[in-house]
Amino acid sequence: MIGYNILNLLSLFKYQAEKIKKTPRYLLTKRVETYLQKPCPNLDENDRKQFLKFLQYHLVSVFNYPYMVKYRRRKVKVLSDEERGLPFVLTEKGHRLYFKKGMRKGEIASLYNSLCAEQDDLSPHNYDFDKLTITDETVFADIGSAEGNFSLKYVDEIKKLYLFETDAEWIEALEATFYPWKDKVTIVNKYVSDRDEGEYISLDTYFLNREKPTLLKLDVEGAEKSVLSGANQTLNDGIDDILLCTYHRNGDTQYFSEWLRNRNYDIRTSNGYMLYLWEKPNYSLEPPFDFRRGLIHARLKSLKNENKNKKSED
Repeated sequence: MIGYNILNLLSLFKYQAEKIKKTPRYLLTKRVETYLQKPCPNLDENDRKQFLKFLQYHLVSVFNYPYMVKYRRRKVKVLSDEERGLPFVLTEKGHRLYFKKGMRKGEIASLYNSLCAEQDDLSPHNYDFDKLTITDETVFADIGSAEGNFSLKYVDEIKKLYLFETDAEWIEALEATFYPWKDKVTIVNKYVSDRDEGEYISLDTYFLNREKPTLLKLDVEGAEKSVLSGANQTLNDGIDDILLCTYHRNGDTQYFSEWLRNRNYDIRTSNGYMLYLWEKPNYSLEPPFDFRRGLIHARLKSLKNENKNKKSED
């Protein structure tokens, strides 16, 4: 009887293994491995070797670095605010980060782990990879804030925070998350663009009679060009730091680096690469994916020189 059960387990294991091998993700993993067997012109050699080693034991994902493993195994305690009817987690700083009403605990735990993985020091999607200088004079405009996890990290330290988000369900969660700082946080439920009509607004129009941001973060699913096109005057007034996602569209890293250098900014790209899979992959194409830099940090040159002078005086 014991031998029969063991055989059944072995048969089940073999069946599941064969089943996994037929999944699109498994097939994609094998295809990425094949692609990485040779040097890749758009990929650093060290990263290529890291990816190959990682994919020996893991299925492919957006982030293919060893640091990801700890977030897959990490337990997250999801709590409930009965008064608001919203779920939340406690961040490392002890702040409440609220999520959409109706989200399941498992879904929230998975999302929060993903958010933390994105902002890990080793992540290509870490906004703070270049170690931002945040002060009590910082005015932060977060374009595409979603749940507001990154902004929440610095809300205690800054002077003013503007959160631009279009998802109505996230607005409710954002209002709960940032309620303790309501006097210095403004939530704007509009699309930021290069035009001003209906649900769209440009940064130049919005900040026409407001204190201009010194820190700008853009993560708007590929609409970064239109956001910056509507921010000419705001940029001319001098934004000290710009954090801009470049993985949504092929070529954005080079385009925005040149565009911002022409406006007196120094540019640094984030560490590592993200795997970008076409939304509707055509597996007849070679390949149906691309490795891209996650984001760039643009720092105004005049500010950089001022900081250097200040340090030499000290």
